[in-house]
Amino acid sequence: MEIMVAKHAGFCFGVKRAIDIAEEVASKNRGKTYVYGQLVHNERVIEDLEKKGIEFVDKIEEIPENAVTVLRAHGEPGATYQQLKEKNINKNDKLNDATCPLVTLVHNVAIKLKNNGYEVILFGKKDHPEAVGTSYHIKGNGTLVIESPDNANELVYYIKKNDFKKVAIISQTTMSVNGYKELIENINNLSDKKFEELHLSLRNMSKPYVFVDTICNPTKQRQLGTEEIAKKADIMIVIGGKNSSNSKELAAKSRSYGVKTHFIQEAKQLEEEWLKGKEKIGVSAGASTPDITIKEVVERIKEIASLEEKGKPLNTGILG
Repeated sequence: MEIMVAKHAGFCFGVKRAIDIAEEVASKNRGKTYVYGQLVHNERVIEDLEKKGIEFVDKIEEIPENAVTVLRAHGEPGATYQQLKEKNINKNDKLNDATCPLVTLVHNVAIKLKNNGYEVILFGKKDHPEAVGTSYHIKGNGTLVIESPDNANELVYYIKKNDFKKVAIISQTTMSVNGYKELIENINNLSDKKFEELHLSLRNMSKPYVFVDTICNPTKQRQLGTEEIAKKADIMIVIGGKNSSNSKELAAKSRSYGVKTHFIQEAKQLEEEWLKGKEKIGVSAGASTPDITIKEVVERIKEIASLEEKGKPLNTGILG
């Protein structure tokens, strides 16, 4: 049996940065440290941080006045900052923003496009905190968010109905690369208004209908790594938090190659039956999955393999 682990599996720098910020703030704070929402979408990471005295809340109302607060990696709408300011949480010693710099980049792109006369449309998951935060910088609740390439007709109708002269499409950082390409292709097939790519630098905003590639490189690396091993594997194990958008995209990417794919959060979810008769096992993990979880899954696969394949060589390699 051969175990293939995707090269870029696990923490991206934005997730690691957010965790480092939260841990450093908590270590220096004598009182309780609050995090609004899930810092990152991984249950194990959240549990580990809770053990270090960090409290996670889902509502601003749950954060006391003047409390030391950390904002999650996914970015926030302006209303969050305003509500915290009303609680006197707006100074560096109280408010610690762990928003991923690549998410902030998307916010800046959205603002610049909007200020240059574009109607900005977002490819993303409507209820995902990143999409909510990015939408704030466009039109708030009035922002059109397209979740799937299959909804291209909705976007085309929206443009036609409102007779927009300039339209720009951007993406949530963790969406499917192929899904974004397919969305643009579908739009161009359905509409007489053809969308052209505008570079992330936004140097030429004279074109009326454009799309900007705002999917981040860590997402692309993990999708590519998953794709490479999914083509070779008899079975794929994708590890990630239940609410992790980028992890779910990895599982979808794997399944698109016709390989049986299991999406799990931890090693104990692995079932022996899955691996019976399988020679090549692929393992990939989302950007918020700790290295220790990946290691535990690989070790569990080895244990299961040893029960079935006594005496046969077991190869473990890093691919992708």
